[in-house]
Amino acid sequence: MPRRRRTRSASPHGDCGGSPNEPRPQQRNAANARERARMRVLSKAFCRLKTTLPWVPADTKLSKLDTLRLATSYIAHLRAILTDEEVQPAEFLLLCSDARARWPPAILVQVGPVQHAIPV
Repeated sequence: MPRRRRTRSASPHGDCGGSPNEPRPQQRNAANARERARMRVLSKAFCRLKTTLPWVPADTKLSKLDTLRLATSYIAHLRAILTDEEVQPAEFLLLCSDARARWPPAILVQVGPVQHAIPV
């Protein structure tokens, strides 16, 4: 036999319809809308970050964590270029492989005119 829901008048907290800490439906809906908007902004920012990474193909699906790892390795590579002009592509690939925990298969890294495949 299904359980019956309490009616507002049967609430243990009086006629207010819930506990004092429980937000009203309008407040909850507004908070949900703000959270959805925040997540949309965050997702757009990750998409923009992914498009600025020079070696990631446009159709590659990356997690947010993978995007951040690739971005940090690219920043490290750019920093190395600024401090030392003798950075070799192999050193950069080593930097990338150290920074990753798991990447999607078939990531191609473009370093200058040479394209390298990073094994997963």
